[in-house]
This record gives sequence, C-alpha cells and structure tokens, in this order.
Amino acid sequence: MRRVLAVLIVIACLMSTACMGDALAVENAGNQEYLQERTAHAEANQYQSDVSLSEEEIQLDKKLAEWKAEYLASYDGDVPYNMPVRNDETIWNSKLYAFCKALPKGSDLHVHGMALLPFDELLAFVKSRDELYIGTGEGNRYVLACHEDPTAAAEDELHVQDALEQGLIDLEELRAQWTVLGRDVDNNIWAWFETLFDRHMALSDTPELIEAYYRDAFRYYCENNVLHLEIRQLFFGSHEEALAKAKAIRNAYYDVRKEYPGFIASVVGTGLKYTHLDRALTDMLLDNALYIRENLKDDYDPDDVHEFLIGIDLVNDEDKGRPLIEFADQLDEIVAENPDLHLVLHAGESLYASSDNVIDAYLLGTERIGHGLNLSRFPESMDLVCEAGICLEVCPVSNQVLEYVSDLRGHPATEYLKRGVPICLSSDDPSYLEHTTLTDDFFTAIVCWD
Repeated sequence: MRRVLAVLIVIACLMSTACMGDALAVENAGNQEYLQERTAHAEANQYQSDVSLSEEEIQLDKKLAEWKAEYLASYDGDVPYNMPVRNDETIWNSKLYAFCKALPKGSDLHVHGMALLPFDELLAFVKSRDELYIGTGEGNRYVLACHEDPTAAAEDELHVQDALEQGLIDLEELRAQWTVLGRDVDNNIWAWFETLFDRHMALSDTPELIEAYYRDAFRYYCENNVLHLEIRQLFFGSHEEALAKAKAIRNAYYDVRKEYPGFIASVVGTGLKYTHLDRALTDMLLDNALYIRENLKDDYDPDDVHEFLIGIDLVNDEDKGRPLIEFADQLDEIVAENPDLHLVLHAGESLYASSDNVIDAYLLGTERIGHGLNLSRFPESMDLVCEAGICLEVCPVSNQVLEYVSDLRGHPATEYLKRGVPICLSSDDPSYLEHTTLTDDFFTAIVCWD
C-alpha cells in the first residue's frame, strides 16, 4: 500500500509540473517579444546556406519532403535510425530510396581500392575469373587465392561456383564471411573488419586481375550515377610492380571512359599507420606512390595531361594506429619536394579526444580530412578547419557499421553543417560494409540529418 501511495504522489507531482509547464507556455505564447527572440534563435541554429533554388528545384524539394514523410510513416512511429540498409526491405522499396539511387551523386572522394564492389557484384566478378579460387579447408576457408597455373591450386581450393555447387561453402555464409555481417557481436568490430581485407588480398595479385576488377567497379559506379572517384590505393612491391598495378587501374579507367565520357578517376597513394608493422613498410608504400606520380600521367585527353596519382594519405584504425605526429617530418618533406601533391589525410575516425590526429592533419596542411568524426571534440581546430574551408569526407554508413554512431541522428555531421564546415558524402568500403555505393549514404543523410 505504501508503494502504491508513493507512486501516486510521484505521478501527481509530475502532473502538477506538466500543468505548470503548460501554463508557462500559454503565458509565453502571448509574449510577442519572447516569441520573436525565440524564432531568431531557432533560425540561427538551422543549416546556413546561401543557395537559391530554382522553381523546378523547389518543386523537387517539396516532392523529396513528401517521400521522406511517406517513408517515416511506413514504420508507424518506430523508425530505425541506425539505418539497417543491408537488410530492411522497407528502405529498399521506398520512393525515397529509389530517388537516391537515381540521383546524380557526383563524386566519391573517399573509397578504398579493391573494396569498391558490393558483395553481389564482387561474387559475380570472382566467378568470372578462372585464376581465382576459394579456400574450403579449415585454415583457408573463404580466403581467395590467385593461381594462373591451375596445377598450383591446393586440393581444398576450388573455383567459387564449383565450391557452391558441391555444397562445400554456403552462399549466405560466404556473404557473412566476406562482409561485416559475419562478425561476432561480442568481439571488436575492427578486429573482424580488418580480416576482410586479408581474405581478398588475392584480388590485387596481378595487374591483369586488377585491371579486370577496376573495369567492373568503374562501370558499377557509373551505373549508380557516380562519375568521379578518388581511390585510396596501397601499392606493394617494387617500383616496377607498383607502376604496373597503377597502369592497370588507369587502363580500366580509360576503357570505361569510352563508355561513359563524363567519368573521371584518379588515385591517392596510401601508407599504413599500424603499430605492429615496421615503419619501413609505410616508407616503401609512400615511395612507390611518389614513383608512380613521377612516371604515370593521365593522358586520356592529350590536351590536358596531368598526374594520375594526385595525393597521399595514411590509413587504418585511428585508435590503435600510430598517430599522425609520428609522420609529420616525413609528410612535410614530401610536400616540400612535391608542392603540387595533395594531402588528403584520414583523421578523427574515433570518438575520443585522446585521438587527436585532426590537429596534426590541419597543421600539416591537409586539403580534406577523411572522416573527421571526433573533430567536434576540438572546438578551436573545428573553427580553423571551417575557416580554411577544409572539407570533411563523411561516411555515415561506415561510421554506423563500425559502431562509432548507433543512432545516426546524433552523428556530428549535423553540427558541422550548422557551423559551416564543408562536407562531402563518401562510401569508404562498399565491399565489406555491404551497401549500395553512395545511395545509402545519401538516403541516410536525408532521413537522419534533414
């Protein structure tokens, strides 16, 4: 009885507070000065833009709002703001999603080489290549291997189609083992994510294979209305091996450009920040990138010959990798010797203020910041980034899948937009994130960020 009485007293107090709030709202509603000041504050907190829409764009904007409202209503008040684009038919079947797919999406400025094709397209590519095999044993299960000589394949390595038909691998299990869908929820997502790159390393074993892969990938992007790519690419091996692989990417680009004349692609050479790897490996990767830059041009248009490798970057898990400050002298020297080379550095793919790579990225003169997720933890740096017009390559689906943001309405991109920080939407790693290139990122931004 005492518990019941206590609950009733709490409810009565809450109702009394609510009534006082209602009375206060009514009183303030009559205060025009208050309402005017409030309206001014509300408007000041909206996205700032000097863009003027044409009459046709205004009509489309109204239609877009209608499709968004229709999509939100389809969930009857329980909208999944974690954006489960990989497994939610309500998303795929909405008019809003169809609009995003058809939308000309311009550029993908942050996408990693050999991770461009989503699972279904990647599987089709692997099936089409006679030199690609998949492991079916305990130690190499679901790992790709490249054997130009069929006799070199191990007994437990088969062509994917044969392994599927013989029941040695399962299609949905293969999808899980090649994407983030297969991770154990009790384990660190990055630990699983990085194994996916290892399973697909064979895709870059030969220049011929790289050229074929990129040809399919470039076509896929064009079909999805993305006509400009800057690809982060690792170039292992000797100078000659690295140059041969870069030429393979360029050959694929030239082929696809004949089909899609408006298509443009270029490469950003990348090094690695892994703490468990010898620094000599990153030195080699950056040296190869500079060698490619010096020896390979984009001469598709003889009247506009320019570099094919346009910039450099350093990649991997921000929280566990070497900080950018360790590479500051090296990057300064590279830029000093190559003044037209662009720095586009990964920084701030983290939730923590202890990961302060965004400070070094700014001081080193980066022209864009890859992710910049934790930039809001560095308010002075954020103001400087905004003032300098440094664009953040924001990857909303990637940030959600890699568990930096659960409810995407809380993504810091909304704050950056209101502060005037330049932003572009990017896809990051479509192969492993199992999503439709940029379409899902645009859909997410429309639904979650207004």
